[in-house]
Amino acid sequence: MKTKISLKKLLVLTLCLVMTASLLSGAALAVETFTTSEACVEMIKELEGFRAEPYSGSNGKWYVGYAVECNPQDYPAGVTEAEADLMMRRHLVDDEALVNGFLLQYGISVTQYQFDALISMTYSLGAQWIDPNYRLCSYLINGISRYSEAEVVNAIATWCHSGTEVLENLTVRRLREAFLFLYGDYNFRDGTSRYCYIHFEPNGGSMENRTVYYPMGASYGQLPVPTLAGQTFQGWYTAGGVQLTGEETAMGALAVYARWSSDSGGSSSPIVPPTVTAKPDYATWVNPYRDVAENDWHYSYVRELSAEKILSGYPDGTFQPDGILRAGEALKLLLVAATGSDPGNTINGHWAGNYLALAERLGCLLPGEITDLDAAINRLTIARVAAIAMGLGYKTGVTPFTDVDDGYALALYEAGVITGEIEGSRRYYKPVEGITRAEMCAIVSRLRAYQAPNDPNLTGYIVYGNKMVPVLPGVPLAPYNRDLFVRDGSRMYYNDPVYTTALGIDVSRHNGDIDWRQVAGAGIEFAFIRVGGRFAESGELYDDAKFEEYFTGARAAGLKTGVYFYSQAISPAEAVDEALYTLGKLNGRALEYPIVFDWEIYSKTARSYGVDKATLTDCAIAFCETVAQAGYTPMIYMGLEVGYTRLDLSRLTNYDFWFAQYNSRNQPDMYYNYRIWQYTDSGSIPGISGKVDMNLAFLPY
Repeated sequence: MKTKISLKKLLVLTLCLVMTASLLSGAALAVETFTTSEACVEMIKELEGFRAEPYSGSNGKWYVGYAVECNPQDYPAGVTEAEADLMMRRHLVDDEALVNGFLLQYGISVTQYQFDALISMTYSLGAQWIDPNYRLCSYLINGISRYSEAEVVNAIATWCHSGTEVLENLTVRRLREAFLFLYGDYNFRDGTSRYCYIHFEPNGGSMENRTVYYPMGASYGQLPVPTLAGQTFQGWYTAGGVQLTGEETAMGALAVYARWSSDSGGSSSPIVPPTVTAKPDYATWVNPYRDVAENDWHYSYVRELSAEKILSGYPDGTFQPDGILRAGEALKLLLVAATGSDPGNTINGHWAGNYLALAERLGCLLPGEITDLDAAINRLTIARVAAIAMGLGYKTGVTPFTDVDDGYALALYEAGVITGEIEGSRRYYKPVEGITRAEMCAIVSRLRAYQAPNDPNLTGYIVYGNKMVPVLPGVPLAPYNRDLFVRDGSRMYYNDPVYTTALGIDVSRHNGDIDWRQVAGAGIEFAFIRVGGRFAESGELYDDAKFEEYFTGARAAGLKTGVYFYSQAISPAEAVDEALYTLGKLNGRALEYPIVFDWEIYSKTARSYGVDKATLTDCAIAFCETVAQAGYTPMIYMGLEVGYTRLDLSRLTNYDFWFAQYNSRNQPDMYYNYRIWQYTDSGSIPGISGKVDMNLAFLPY
């Protein structure tokens, strides 16, 4: 379709023609030029989104409106949508000149929709793709009809990175542009159900294209082979340690990592775990809702979804967090968050018809199961839709919920997407009730943040922070089902009939005066009492001023007792001294619970900070063996840092472990077995003023 050219555009094109006149043939001069269609303008608006205030992009540049570049001090009062539309159209004039100039230079004929697809790419990428060294540019020069759908999709969709990181929003955009270029569909939103990608991380090697798109449902076929000087390529592996052969069926986005072996016979390189992208900072978000307060449990979730324009409030300034969602609303939110694909609202019929069709196509719902998209949807259906859309499937095992035994709910619980409600010592899901807007905000936020967990049984390593800790052979694994922990206030319950647990505390002089009879009356069954410690700076030993008082009071109240020593030993000899000091304070008195070696990281300036793993393990053994020889039961206290990086647990399997970790999930993360879990340092118990450490013993002494 021939179109009129504006004066500004004509001047730019004239310049392009002058610069490339020597290259122009008769065929080139016959090439049509285009302006962006209104359908493409609306598509770009939708893809870019409108921002009234200037904002900083990931590249450090500033933008406003429909992603038009600006200075950070520009537009202090913001822009209107009409102003942004005008700014965008002015920007498009320059993009049109770039694309038309390229087409004229090489005598390339395209359709209006192919031109529009190139414009959409240029609007977000600039002219970087206009280089014969890149596939799309060379395909156009050579004749695009020579190339298959998959080749064209890859040539366009390869521009989906920020640095080397694949951005999901860019994959969706590029696939949409690819299908516009191929088939002229401006409203196509199903790209991620037609194609998926593998991101290849060569681990230091070189390769032409790191992200390759494959048709869904077909086998990958031959995989690319990277090169690395002095190394032999061993294959592509997932972060879970599973090798990708190419015979597998493409079912979704995947990241794989190259393994290498040295040509001189060295060991293969490790698998690199995937990185987790941090959420944006929502600190500048202004709360527009009069019924959402900062101290509400759902505040951060509502803020995230509102700031991201995923869910909005009502014209009267409310969010209505307790309002029950309709089926259509719930399906849209769940499916877009879980799959990253948005089929868009239906033009004819119910607006949510496309989402219902997608849910049925994915197997989340049976055909005809939902007939009224304006009716409420129950929580059990929510669990099924979300779990299947995430690819989790039906999970078998002991349910954490008292009121439902459902594999989809279990799968979502284990993935951290749903938590249920705590009432007393039990967890409830309330499967037949509707889902509130606040609850859906939490679910969608967790779906967006979900990362498949590392399985040390498959990968051979434990992920701790940013560390990859090799699994130790021969060390017993924690046998506990993390789904069965329920915390009610300060009390932790483990609802597994195999275990008869006991609730305890540990105290030192910092806990002040204690009424031990009140403590016992509150259901506390055991107490660890600090005997003393070693100063981290000077290395001198010290008494705990409350030890005798606590020890006598706890036993008089009927509590079982154990003791611990706060160690800062830097040699086995010092550890023996600490054990002998503890034994001297006990002076032969009986204990039901162990004597504990409690070595902790004090600070980077402490004399103990630089103790190596072998020496610290020797210290633990020296302490424990001295205690055992005196007829007492030894135990070792540790958190994740000490347990994973400071001690060699494979040398300590003769001793019981006391594990410490506090987290909002109220679930322990230690991979190896332990007998007692210190689950909080801020418990509240009658008889003790202020906070106290709380412990759950799985096998009481």
